[in-house]
This record gives sequence, structure tokens and C-alpha cells, in this order.
Amino acid sequence: MYKLIRITLFIIVISVFAVIFSCTKLDEEIYSTTIPENFYKTEEEIVSILAPVYGELRTIISGRGITDLEDICTDIMVVPTRNYGGWFDGGVFQRLHEHTWTSEHPHINNIWKRAFSLINRSNMVIYQLEQQGDNINPEKKDRFLSELYIIRALGYYYLLNAFGNVPIVDRFDVPEDFKPVNNSDFQIGRNQVFEFIENDLLNNISKLDDNVNESTYGRFNKWATMTILVKLYMNAEIWTGNERWDDAITYANQIIQSGKYQLEDNYFSNFLKNNNSSSENIFVLPYHPTLTGKGMRNKGYVHHQHFSAGPVVGAPMGGWNGYVAIPSFIRSFHFDDRRLDGWAIGPQIDKNTGKVVLNTRASQEPLVYTIDFENIYFEGDPTEYNYALATEYNGARFFKYEVSFESGTNMSNDWVVFRLADILLLKAEALMRKNGGIATAEAVNLVNQVRSRAFDNSSSQLFTLGTLSLDELLAERAREFYYEGMRRNDLIRFGKFARGEWEWYDRSNHGDNKNWFPIPQVQINANNLLVQNPGY
Repeated sequence: MYKLIRITLFIIVISVFAVIFSCTKLDEEIYSTTIPENFYKTEEEIVSILAPVYGELRTIISGRGITDLEDICTDIMVVPTRNYGGWFDGGVFQRLHEHTWTSEHPHINNIWKRAFSLINRSNMVIYQLEQQGDNINPEKKDRFLSELYIIRALGYYYLLNAFGNVPIVDRFDVPEDFKPVNNSDFQIGRNQVFEFIENDLLNNISKLDDNVNESTYGRFNKWATMTILVKLYMNAEIWTGNERWDDAITYANQIIQSGKYQLEDNYFSNFLKNNNSSSENIFVLPYHPTLTGKGMRNKGYVHHQHFSAGPVVGAPMGGWNGYVAIPSFIRSFHFDDRRLDGWAIGPQIDKNTGKVVLNTRASQEPLVYTIDFENIYFEGDPTEYNYALATEYNGARFFKYEVSFESGTNMSNDWVVFRLADILLLKAEALMRKNGGIATAEAVNLVNQVRSRAFDNSSSQLFTLGTLSLDELLAERAREFYYEGMRRNDLIRFGKFARGEWEWYDRSNHGDNKNWFPIPQVQINANNLLVQNPGY
């Protein structure tokens, strides 16, 4: 019930405050029907103005956002072009698989637009609070302002991860005639972007709430902020040239030793329709079946499943037959690994009748998802199927989130952004990096804490000092965090993205510039102060 009330409040105020904050000429006092002196008097009113900012955060992570871009250009997932023409979309998904994107790629532009929209919204609300928040208790005002700075820092974290060199915009009230002296004053280097993010996080973390309860659910508290710091420091060597393993370990320890979070015994408890009860999830994006649109339905079901898959889960509609697993990734799981249950493979069974679902789209053939890209219905078919030509049945389908449409045509699971398992594996990695890439006893224990719950009889599947390597840790991260928006970042940190080797396309002759996406050309056209990344 609390979740419904909170989300209802957020969605309502998004529309109300869009009017209040729509003014960009800051010398005009336009407040719609809300008088500043009469607002910001209760904590509920203050919380409500954060809703539009969190709404922007949802857009950057969901549909065609960070999660997609970070995983479908890696060794985990692919969006194949189907032999009936589906999902070709001008070749945009093929280019992601091949790493042959250009500065014109629309999905890359989505990240830029949405991240800067989030940053601008954060700056706008920060300005609003600072200018008109005199009614607020100073301690609470500091806490809410700090929360906004953390959201802005996360926006810049995603930009740094994607593009490296980006403009820093740290205020909303920029004079209309302001022009940077030169490009270096506008679009700064990766080291400076890293430092800007770090400062925002460190300067505000002490003012944030350290509680883990309904009041902080889906919002940034101290522990979610520490998670960003851990991930920032883990990538410091790639992004700045200076390793920060000790700093990553320091903040990972604080999260672990706080006792605020525990691994769930069941991996899939983190992704249930009521996953707001998870003790492992550190930060989520709350969704509601009627108040937050179709984002969760699309990400958790529609993008992946076949047109005729509705009866499999009791859904009122089929899927769009898009995203699938890369075959070698599925084969990297031990057959007893319960995490493999997060992929739909083989005959798809009607949940009500217990019979195999038929393809009602045309052929009436049994609906069977194949791991490998092959034509199981015509054995003599000589066609070579791959990411650029696939049958409608090819590919295991993402199934990690519980699919439930009990409340209409949308899903109510909250999308998981950070969870404790990531912190445990990142600390293990940092310990190994400090030890020349060699496993330590503590690193082995941390990895096994996460891995052991995936097996009924885990003793034979646990790592030892002799078997845990950085390559094995990278593979384990893939099995643990598939489609959680981490894989590209992981592969880059392990030196296996730009020239990575996986199915169907040879990337061995690509340069390290592929570790960064190009600055979108449409953004350069709109702002001639922007300088394109090297190699594009």
C-alpha cells in the first residue's frame, strides 16, 4: 500500500510541477497556481518536487537506455534481424553487435539526451530549492539538496562511462549571453569529469539518510551513494589512468559491514513482482502497473518474448520477438546453475493447459526457443543463421523478472539498479587487482557467497584459490548480472570489449577508441563547441 501511495504522489506531481518549472527565463516570476511562500512547508511537499527528477532517471535507464546499450553490444545479448524483416530498424541493432556504430546512431544519442535532461532537471530543482526553500528546516533542506546532487552525479557517471569527455553543467541559472572562452572551458577531459562526480558524491554523502526503509525506498540514501562511489573507483584506472582499488574496498566494506543489506537466499527474489521486499536490492526504479507507463512491461517481457508467448505467462498480449541471448553465453552456465532459469529455452508451455504453445502468427508450429541459431523445423535448410538473419524461434529469451499482469497490461516489478551481490564481487575484484590479478582467500569467499546460492549442492561448484582467476570472475559477473546494464563496463575494465571475441563478427582489428561511444553528430551540429571523440 505504501508503494502505491508513494508512486501515485510522484506521478501526480510530475505533471503539476512541469508547469511550475517550465519557465526558463529566470527573471520572470511565474509560479502557476503555487505560491512559493505557501509551499515547501511539509516534508511531503519537499519530497514531491523530487519526483520529476527521478522520472528523468527512469528514462535514461529504461527503454533504449543504459541497460540496452550496456548489454546488447556485448557477449551476453543480441537483437537479431529476423528472416521476416523484424528488428532490422535500419541496421541499428546490427551495428551495435558489430561495434560499427557511428556518431549518427540514434540509441547513442538517446543516452546523451536523457543524461543531460536528467542533469538539467537536477540543476533546475536545486536552483528552485535554494531560491525558494526558506521555509524548509535547514537540516532537511541539506538532505534534499544532497539527494539531488547525487542524482546529478549518477547522470554524469553514465555520461563518463559512455563518452568520456563531456561538458560540465553545474547550475541552472546560466546567463543567456554566457559563452565559454574556448572548448577546454566547455568540454573537459575524463579526469575532470571523474573529479566532478567524486566531489558531488563525497561532499553530500554525510547529509543523506542512512535508513533503509519505506521513506528511502527508490531514493538515494547513504548506501546507494556509496555504491556509486565503489563503481566509480573500480573504473578509475580506465577513466583516469590512476587505480583506486583501496577506495573501492573502503566503501564496499562500509556497505557490507553496515548490515543493512543481505543476499537473498533465492536469486529471483530480487526480481519478483513484489520485489520491494528484497533485502539485497540497494537502489531500484519503482514501477506501477497503471502509473508509470509501459517501461517495465517492455523491458521485462515484451522486448524479448515471441508474438505467441502470452499463454506461457498468462499475459494479455504477446511479445515483440526481439532481444535474445548469445549462444555461448547460455552455454557458459553449468546445467545446475539456477540462474539459467532466467532464460526461456526450449518448448514454451501454456500455464493453464500444460500443452506446448503453438505459433498462432502463421505457421502453427510448436513454440520452441533454440539456444543456437538454427532451423529446427526444416533439417535440410542450408541457410546460415546469425545476428543478421535469424528465424523467429532463434535465441533464449530473457525471463529474469517475474511476469505478472494481474493489474492490467503492465507489470509492477521495480527495476533493479544496484544490489549487494555487485558490491561483493567488486570488492573481490579489487582485492585480486591489488594482488596482481591473483585470488586471495577473502576474494574467493566473497565470490562464493554469491555463487553458492545458485546451486542446490554448491560444494562442487565453488571457486578455490587455484580456480578463481580474473577471467573466471568476469564470466561469473556475466552469469550474475545479465541484463542489469553492467556488461559493457565490465568488459572494458577487463580489456575485452574493443577487441572482444564472440559470435559472428570479428572485432579483432578494432581500436581502443571503441571503448567510448562517439559524441552524437546531432549534438555537435547543435553546439559547435563540442569536439568529437578520437577515432570517429
